[in-house]
Amino acid sequence: MLLPVGNHGGDGDGDWAVQLAAEIEELSLGSTGGRVDRFSALPDDILHSILLHLPSTPAAARTSVLSRRWRGIWAQLPEIRFPFPSNPASVVPALAASASGPALRLFHVACRDDAGANAWLRTVASRLIAGGELYFYNRTPGEEKGQAEALSWQCRTFELPCFDTAAKVWLRLGFVDLELPPTGVFARLTELRLEHVNLECGFQLGDMVSSPRCPALRELCIARARGVVSLCIISQTLERLELDILHGLGELTVVAPMLRALNVHACFAWRKPVAAIYASRLEVLWWSDAFDPSFVLFGDVENLQQLTTFDIHVYGRFDYALLQDYVMLLQHFPTVSCLDLKLNYQRDLSQYEYLMGIITRLPKIKILSLWLHTKGHAIGPSVFHLLSKCPGIRELKLTLLDNLEVDTPCTSVCACCQQQNWSTSYTLDVLEEVEIRNFRGLEHDFALVDMLFGVSTAIKKMTITLHHLASPSEELRSLANPGTCFEINYNTSKVSYAPPSSLFPSTPDDCCE
Repeated sequence: MLLPVGNHGGDGDGDWAVQLAAEIEELSLGSTGGRVDRFSALPDDILHSILLHLPSTPAAARTSVLSRRWRGIWAQLPEIRFPFPSNPASVVPALAASASGPALRLFHVACRDDAGANAWLRTVASRLIAGGELYFYNRTPGEEKGQAEALSWQCRTFELPCFDTAAKVWLRLGFVDLELPPTGVFARLTELRLEHVNLECGFQLGDMVSSPRCPALRELCIARARGVVSLCIISQTLERLELDILHGLGELTVVAPMLRALNVHACFAWRKPVAAIYASRLEVLWWSDAFDPSFVLFGDVENLQQLTTFDIHVYGRFDYALLQDYVMLLQHFPTVSCLDLKLNYQRDLSQYEYLMGIITRLPKIKILSLWLHTKGHAIGPSVFHLLSKCPGIRELKLTLLDNLEVDTPCTSVCACCQQQNWSTSYTLDVLEEVEIRNFRGLEHDFALVDMLFGVSTAIKKMTITLHHLASPSEELRSLANPGTCFEINYNTSKVSYAPPSSLFPSTPDDCCE
């Protein structure tokens, strides 16, 4: 039977790999301890399938000791994998040994301080099959000490070759310099991720990722990068774009008629942004950055379904730099289906003022999703203030991010308990579904649930998941209106909730962080 091909896992598969190797050896030598090579008659493709289940290329190479039949089989595999923390000195020999083998569909290296990457990057670019994938994670000494030191640790430059056959290229380089190719077409590239890079000639980035040189690019992520002052992307194929902490970015232009999701996070910092986004099919917008409609243009964005912005301070000072920016962003789009916000509380509120009153208008929405890092404070005033601005809401999702072992409940004299907007003069006639995750079981949490049923008699379903340290209580069920489906779940597995941080799924080496 032909085994499934491909396992891109790292060292976490080590125990399973040891067991598999033992079974291989037992089958090869015979259960009676004889020296009969039971693999002699097996075709190469079955041996390849077996080796592809091992976690790395070094593990596959070590099977050469099992029998004569296994020698050199590993070098015929279409994948080369060195999961973190591999020895970078082994990469070039592995490439050389496999030179007579098939073209590569996957090349995955995760290591510390690979000084010789330029040599093998060029080789890999010429050996990847059409639709092949490259993952390179390079962790430098400076990066391990912290980003500030990493940015000053620039003792070498990597040269990015033109990958004309690769479908996916993912590079995380530890803040070393990256030189972009001035020419060449990435003909089959559909996904590009450049992270932790210092871009030499960063002005070339927009040209490189635009349609003339990346005619098939659908997904682009640039994260924690320096050297990009102005970025202009003109793409007929781009569907998902993420720009995360582009230090020094001053101007952004995106012309992408197929773009459906855009995430801009902490790129403009405290400066006034200058941006023009032309994306008529844009459905999902994450914008956690400076915003001013006088300088940020969204042209022909009429199909927006989700607006997300994080780190809105419930308490603070009115001179907070981004306060007005968030207000202008929330007022810019008249209608979205889902509004996704993260609200932050200070631990000590005595020196701060309540800021939510500055939010006087929200888009017309159906779903409101709130992530609340309350640090033990009451959430009722802020939640009901936002609810008062969206009378057409049909679904409310609340996720509390508190750790009850650290975020102890505040006292009744705390400023959060002194807000007077708990009493409401409005009703939510169409609110049908409520979900609360990580319910703490505090007195003001019960008051929140009671008030929700008070302002809406239309609630058909309420689902509450208790924090794993919260005590079950029958009082919750007694708060429900007649006819409401009330579900109470217990977080026995201690699931840790966190707001999404990226539009992109995790990569093979995210566990190395």
